[in-house]
Amino acid sequence: MRPRVALLALTAAGMVGALAAAPGAPGAQTKDAPRAAASSMPGAQTKAAAPGAQTKAATTDAPGKPPATAPEAVEERPLDAEPFPAEPSKQPTAAEWKAAPRVRLSRTGPAAAGCRAYRTREWLRIRCPELTVSAISLLGGKTEGVAFWIDPPRGGSELPRGGEVMFPIRRGDRRVVQILTFGPGYDGPFTLLPAIVVQEQWLDDEPAPTVTAS
Repeated sequence: MRPRVALLALTAAGMVGALAAAPGAPGAQTKDAPRAAASSMPGAQTKAAAPGAQTKAATTDAPGKPPATAPEAVEERPLDAEPFPAEPSKQPTAAEWKAAPRVRLSRTGPAAAGCRAYRTREWLRIRCPELTVSAISLLGGKTEGVAFWIDPPRGGSELPRGGEVMFPIRRGDRRVVQILTFGPGYDGPFTLLPAIVVQEQWLDDEPAPTVTAS
């Protein structure tokens, strides 16, 4: 019985060795296996992995998705970074407003965090693009040069979204502008509620004006 068991053991060992050497078998090694192993060693490089080489799959973004770009930093100048003209000037044109730099108001509250201010000469434009604006009113002060604008509805909404106020800043001026929105109240869901109050003043004995939005 022992010689027959030994013969079966040798036969099984030979079959396992043949299977291990067969192409595609787990643990099998082909003639090119040492080369593949060498290419995966630290510092080893193949032609496709040459420094700086890029394939199409590495440079193509997902379908319909624009290439990722770094966010553009927008500089906000101080409100009085440029001197105010001594003489009144005409209302700026659309082209002048397009080129006008952004300025930082004297103080901005949380309610006006989404608003942006622009200045050209002595004219100031405060725009709140994401606020649902129901009305804009001048509560007090000089009316000269004051203008309002409420954007039409967009994005399938029936409510106007976005608005702006424009006025000149001149020595001796005092103004209070109120921007209203919609909200629940005694008149239902479309009750006019105060959202942002813009105050501007330039006293005669002060070197620069003060403009706040809160």
